[in-house]
Amino acid sequence: MAPTSLREKYMSVTKSIYWLFLLLLLTGCVDKSRDLTSPLLANNQEEDNFDRGELMVNLVDNIIVPNYKASRDLATEFSSDTGVLAEYCSDIGDVDEQQKLNIAQTAWRDLMDVVQKTELHIIGPAQLNESALQHRVTSYASGYLATCGLDQAVIQNEQNSDFSVTNRSLNQRGMGAIEYLLFNDDLSHSCSSQVLTTKTWNEMSESLRKAQRCDLALELARDVATASQSIYQQWTDSDSAYREEFLNEASRGDNFQLITDALFYIETYAKSSKLAIPLGLDPKCSGITCPNLIESPYSKTSLRNIKINTEEFLRLFNGAVGIGFDDLIVEAGFVDTANRFKNQSAQVISRLASTNTSLIDQVSSIATSDDETNCTNSMANPEDPSSLDACSITGLLKRITDDLKIDFVTIVNVPVPGRVQSDND
Repeated sequence: MAPTSLREKYMSVTKSIYWLFLLLLLTGCVDKSRDLTSPLLANNQEEDNFDRGELMVNLVDNIIVPNYKASRDLATEFSSDTGVLAEYCSDIGDVDEQQKLNIAQTAWRDLMDVVQKTELHIIGPAQLNESALQHRVTSYASGYLATCGLDQAVIQNEQNSDFSVTNRSLNQRGMGAIEYLLFNDDLSHSCSSQVLTTKTWNEMSESLRKAQRCDLALELARDVATASQSIYQQWTDSDSAYREEFLNEASRGDNFQLITDALFYIETYAKSSKLAIPLGLDPKCSGITCPNLIESPYSKTSLRNIKINTEEFLRLFNGAVGIGFDDLIVEAGFVDTANRFKNQSAQVISRLASTNTSLIDQVSSIATSDDETNCTNSMANPEDPSSLDACSITGLLKRITDDLKIDFVTIVNVPVPGRVQSDND
């Protein structure tokens, strides 16, 4: 617990900031430029006695860089000429085909688990050029998967010696594209009849179509490995390591802000893009539901991704085994708030762990106005029993993100990221 004088100072400052943010939220406004709050917040950061630099060092050295290393290592292994994906490609049509496919799919899931961890700290090299490198690793945040483009790429990769996945758009690359090629049991192309490239595809043998899909999956996996290597290398390269730049005292305020901005992934994507929108709980979905906007529908690991996102959010909040945001909040005198973040995150993780029905199956079950009402009520009362766990989980996540947008930014003295809009979902 902080000394009384420190707590009184925080209570006085944070109370006025609290009402400012509450007014902004009630009027549907979020400060995108940060001009309104940044000077005041910067001054308060300088005045508090908490070592934010130590927090940043801990997060970088014990969470962020290790996550990027693990992603690099698994991606390199997955894409190698002697890896499980290459083995599956060479055994298509043989007696071991299904076994090798199962092994390759498991390896994809393991890699995707680590990639989902990195999604919670898209800063530095991964964020440059509109997150180009991160989107090469997994492109979900850049837009829905272009399956027809992928179907054409499969054929072009086979027919054109100068074909390169680096020339494809981001929504035809990354872990989602590999998932489509590796998990989708429907071998028919997804293009309209007007697309000439795929005109004769459906008449080809199953083995040939699987083999050509696998060939492209391997090329995409190599691209993922290259992007993962680039992110890790830029963080750690001894000559010009981004780590040193990021932890430089002169830019500590701005870079501390980048870390807190990254935490809002759980609002923008884990809650909204990955759940509320596909479930039809967000106005961005124009239909009853939007199943085409689900992440990882072919592997049915959508909820697994969100569980990992939430676990990593909590890990960053706690600082793993070191100093974290929870310590900063406790030092400011708000022990209950720190515990509330932990308890709410644990609730989400527990609910996701006990959910057996995939997100795509739950979304598919919402077909009537009564189903919509059931989902809305489940989100509003997430602790009540429901046949739609995903809707309840959305509500549990909303409790975390509501606290992020008010209590967290107020106590930690940072503005809400410009990309985060106030919402009513």
